[in-house]
Amino acid sequence: MIDFEWYRSFISIYQHRSVSGAAKARILTQPAMSQHLAALEAEVGEPLFIRAPRKMIPTDKGKELYSKLVPLIESLEKATLEIRHASYDVAVPVIRIGSPGEYFAKNALQKIKNLNIRYTVQFGVAGELFELLQRDEVDFIISTQKSQTPGITYTQLEDERFVVVVPSDYTVDYEETPDIEAWLKEQRWLSYGLELPIIRRYWQTHFGKRPDFQPFHVMPDLRAILEAIEKGMGISVLPTYLIEESIRLQKVKIMFQHLYVHNTIYAGYKTEMKDDPVILQMIQSLQGER
Repeated sequence: MIDFEWYRSFISIYQHRSVSGAAKARILTQPAMSQHLAALEAEVGEPLFIRAPRKMIPTDKGKELYSKLVPLIESLEKATLEIRHASYDVAVPVIRIGSPGEYFAKNALQKIKNLNIRYTVQFGVAGELFELLQRDEVDFIISTQKSQTPGITYTQLEDERFVVVVPSDYTVDYEETPDIEAWLKEQRWLSYGLELPIIRRYWQTHFGKRPDFQPFHVMPDLRAILEAIEKGMGISVLPTYLIEESIRLQKVKIMFQHLYVHNTIYAGYKTEMKDDPVILQMIQSLQGER
């Protein structure tokens, strides 16, 4: 039985005239693309390309197959989009989103709550979200990192501001503690990871070097870190959007407000989806004011 993915790989090789170019466009390995082509040629019963040193030249059978496949594939893709945008009762589009949990809950959700779009959400860190996008398990990711993989488009959404957040009863006597770095190093640090993400950038930005301490607690969720700070368990560097309510309730406060770092948030999606109206609507809403 012919696999639909063999057809997609064949069309990509035909359009790029190379296995490597097609592999990059489809975000697959070259061996996988070659395997798809070999399997399809075995089913057809004859070669679809002539293998030249730097080029794949379609045979007459390859040209014939391509001319028959393209309109069928386009029709299938159109039908898939129509199904994806259909709901049980009314035509409400659906999108699958990958995002850091804390950002989605405290920031993104507020911006997209009024969209006439249904969505399913998976949470994870940047690397995990990228893998979900590669495997077509999500349509759209929100990430603080951009990969260099061809076939993925990134659009800047906003810049987060990160500041040092401490329990509300913390005080600093600047006359007795003129050295901010020394004071910070004496504190009990809470971090998202052992490698001190964000904290490391904060240190390099303001003190010109990497931090030379280990976190006391590691919690891979910024909401948990904020909760721990509220309970007096230590300090950390957190985004301002996350701490607004805690500051209002005087559970935490910002220390050294003049010292902060920015972190860029991106939307990532397959380049082939760049004109999808649902993707464009999501980007526009996430770029807007909360």
